[in-house]
Amino acid sequence: MAYLLKRSKLFIFLIFILMLVGVYTFLTLPKREIPETPVDLVMVSSILPGAEPGEVERMVTNPLERAVKKVDGIDTMKSVSANSASIITLSLKDGIDSEQTISKLQQEVQRSASELPENAQTPEVKKLDLAFPLVSYMFTGDDAALADLETSFGTLSDDIQSIEGVAGTTVKGFTEKQLMITLDPEKLAENRLQPFDVLSVLQQANQPLSLGTHDDGKERVVLTVKQDEGIEKLKQLQIGDAAVPLTKVADIGEVAKEAKDIVTYDGQSAISYTIFLQPGQDIPSMDKSISKKMDRYIEELPKVVTAHTYESQADNVNSIFNSLYVSLLIAVIAVLVVTTAGLTLFGSFAVALTVLASVLVGLIPIPYMGVDLNQISVIGLIIAIGILVDDSIVVNDNIQRRYKLGDSPLDGAVNGVKEVYTSIISSSLAIVVTFSPLLLLSGGNGAFIKALPSILITTIIASTVLSVTLVPMLQFIKTKRRNKKISDTPGFLGKPLERIAVFYSEKVLRTVLKRPLLVGIGGLVIATGLLFLALLTPFEFFPAADKEEVTMNVRLPAGTTIDETNNEIQKIIDDVSEEDKNVKETAIFSGSGLPNLFASSMDNTGGNTGQAVFRIKKENTSASEFIDKWEPELRKRYGDAEIFLDTIVQGPPVGAPVTVTIKGEDIDQLAQLRNDLRARLLENGADIVTDNLGEPVPAVQYVPNRQALEENGISLNLVTNQLQLLTQGIPLFKLYEGDISKQVVLKEKGVNEGEPVDLSGSVVPSMMTQGPPKLVSLDELLTSEKASLLAQVPHEKGERAITLKAYGDADGFKDDMLDAAEVEKKSLPEGYTISTGGENSDQQAFFAEIGILFLVVLLLVYLVIAFQFKSFSLPFLVLFAVYLGISGAILGLFITQTPLSFLGVMGIVSLTGIVVRNAVVLIDFVEARRLLGNMDVIEAIVESGYARIKPIILTSLTSIVALIPVAVSGDPLFEALAITIIAGLAFSSLFTLVMIPSLYLVYYKLIGHKAERV
Repeated sequence: MAYLLKRSKLFIFLIFILMLVGVYTFLTLPKREIPETPVDLVMVSSILPGAEPGEVERMVTNPLERAVKKVDGIDTMKSVSANSASIITLSLKDGIDSEQTISKLQQEVQRSASELPENAQTPEVKKLDLAFPLVSYMFTGDDAALADLETSFGTLSDDIQSIEGVAGTTVKGFTEKQLMITLDPEKLAENRLQPFDVLSVLQQANQPLSLGTHDDGKERVVLTVKQDEGIEKLKQLQIGDAAVPLTKVADIGEVAKEAKDIVTYDGQSAISYTIFLQPGQDIPSMDKSISKKMDRYIEELPKVVTAHTYESQADNVNSIFNSLYVSLLIAVIAVLVVTTAGLTLFGSFAVALTVLASVLVGLIPIPYMGVDLNQISVIGLIIAIGILVDDSIVVNDNIQRRYKLGDSPLDGAVNGVKEVYTSIISSSLAIVVTFSPLLLLSGGNGAFIKALPSILITTIIASTVLSVTLVPMLQFIKTKRRNKKISDTPGFLGKPLERIAVFYSEKVLRTVLKRPLLVGIGGLVIATGLLFLALLTPFEFFPAADKEEVTMNVRLPAGTTIDETNNEIQKIIDDVSEEDKNVKETAIFSGSGLPNLFASSMDNTGGNTGQAVFRIKKENTSASEFIDKWEPELRKRYGDAEIFLDTIVQGPPVGAPVTVTIKGEDIDQLAQLRNDLRARLLENGADIVTDNLGEPVPAVQYVPNRQALEENGISLNLVTNQLQLLTQGIPLFKLYEGDISKQVVLKEKGVNEGEPVDLSGSVVPSMMTQGPPKLVSLDELLTSEKASLLAQVPHEKGERAITLKAYGDADGFKDDMLDAAEVEKKSLPEGYTISTGGENSDQQAFFAEIGILFLVVLLLVYLVIAFQFKSFSLPFLVLFAVYLGISGAILGLFITQTPLSFLGVMGIVSLTGIVVRNAVVLIDFVEARRLLGNMDVIEAIVESGYARIKPIILTSLTSIVALIPVAVSGDPLFEALAITIIAGLAFSSLFTLVMIPSLYLVYYKLIGHKAERV
């Protein structure tokens, strides 16, 4: 220590350099609203054109799932076999090498490709990176003007995606165009051509014309044939040996496909344009780069088109951080004011400088821990400031005490540190071991909270080192230069604090020490009684954000067209807007829904689905109140629609309140069990029940006449191709016109949308006759039958499984749903199973995990204290402060009626490390004085109380004042965290000053003096 003090200026300069590095780290940390909660998701997909769900399941999904099961590290596997498509979604286990696992998946899936049908597309393995929406625009105007923007949006997207850090862009609202070649069967017959003659020419036309190279004696040249582009290329094609122009037998033109999305903004047709960021980007700086390009594009728009910034994460982040920085500034001011109240002016400067240095130095390793600057990390800094001041105050106070006793500048600094460094290190270590297990929390919850323990651990370690180095160096330099007598009552509240210390030690302590057992038992009874208030405290795992957006998911019956869906959602919007004057803005995204805005998305989207967004007047109503008012009302008015209203939740995504999964072999039996279970869930109080099987869709099934096919020498493949030509057409390839690709589709006249399919008007050639082929009508080869088909076949872990999701908010809802599932279990056929889950199960799993971690925390804190005091029994006395802190936290939540939430639980865990500091230092003072041998135990307790009460008051007051702005900010996410720490710390500090001395005296009389004699 003397070595450091003699070189104080050099080491202070090194600390200053580290502070500058910390400032640089703070300024360059990426900023975002809430922490990224990445989920390792992988999608395996393949296409089998024209196959119905059962065929896709048997021929594609099953072989792919067998391949996936060979790979270790897969946590969950779910799949959907739908028309023509197989999609398998995998989540990987925590802690594995995801890149290596994905590489193994690709190998196994490629090996399984040989088991798939020849016409199945090569399976694709893709990691689903959850891109983050930065900004979303709405462009409104007349339909023609908006349609003309399609080409310019392609150019704009190329420009935007050239910015490093941009993951991609999404455009919604354009109607995709395709190039339709419509064959005229009469003209084909006149020219002795068949549809498949045209098909063959078209397929060849898409092949690149390469004539190789030629040496003309001077140089080697490439030989090519000039071709037209786009629709003109198709018009120049010639068919058959007679070179009949394609335009002579077919109409070629651009037609609109059925829209995938219809977007409206406040009742006007709109185009939605959203820009997504890659993980780990700084939102404000990325927004500046992107805004420059967007501003240029918007300036060049036609006057009839208006651009609206619909959602900006940069605006949200800047607003939130401005508020958090105010709270952080208040915390810093609290440190200055409170320390000045009880310390000398230079002492408060030394403490404040040490706290600032601890924060800045503690930030240096943060980027390497995968933590950015978000709400959680800034709150961590605010909490840290309140905690960090403790070490510096204790060291500074003790050094000044040594100077009062007459020590020299060097000896006073050395002895002042020597007397308290063990308690400081052990109490700081207790905090570190308290927060370290939180880094082990799994899944989205662990990723969400990671910033809090990371910030606190690094800053506490920095504070521990700096409090025993920087504070003594500053006091040594100051005292060496000018050894001024230190006041007995330093600070502008020095005299009142001195009176409090005398009153506490001489009156309070001497009184309670007369009946220590009674005081101890009384305090224990009070603390235990307060714990029961948890039963009367509201609970909310993750609270709704205080936002103005409310999203509405709508699902109409299968078969509803997207235009009908859009009209129905518009009707709902109009009803709500007309009756509720708190709605100030609306938007509709019919089809695939929102572009991942407001943490909202839909599964199994199509023409019958859509999402809408209400922006409400927050000053008049909250999102939760709006949902409670309108969700049941809209479900009552629109009984045929599944309607869900939701708002942004401040935390990882949560699922349905209750899920029930039925597994078994026969899909029809599963569907019947689904129907029975859904009825029972609704009967038991569910407002709405959804499932991933869906209702059967109407179908026309064509039964081939095998005998007629054989007699005419016609293959079934030829017949199905002709049928496809008649109905939806055969998609061939894509042609580019500028930057826009358009699908080329070959179709035959004869069947129009809105009309039944007439097989008698279409023919295929028979191959059994000599000379010109005999034409056979399709109705001779096929018989049509009305049927219904499953929309999809879901799997879970390779087995057929239907998952039902139940929603409701009645009292005891979850228990009622689980009871319904148990009743259905009793009547299940052999080979079928029912399992339950949902948000409730997720929360139970979290509390089980946090419970285990809390026990680990208590064990680690116990071991730290046991090593310090060399006692197995004394640590239990210190841990009693934790019990007091938890009781105080519950009392605070109950009085304010703040819901006990995820962060409330984190606050309670955090108290474990925070509140033991006062008890550790207090007991350490008592032990040190008692073991000197010249003082009995009661006098040692009284003197320790006198010496320690001022630091306890100052440090507790600093922590409380630093968190008050957060507690009263109205932020539902952090209120519970701040209130638990404030109430727990206040209650624990107050009772620690009374109960710990009393219980120590009881401990000494029962155990301590025996150990002393030994």
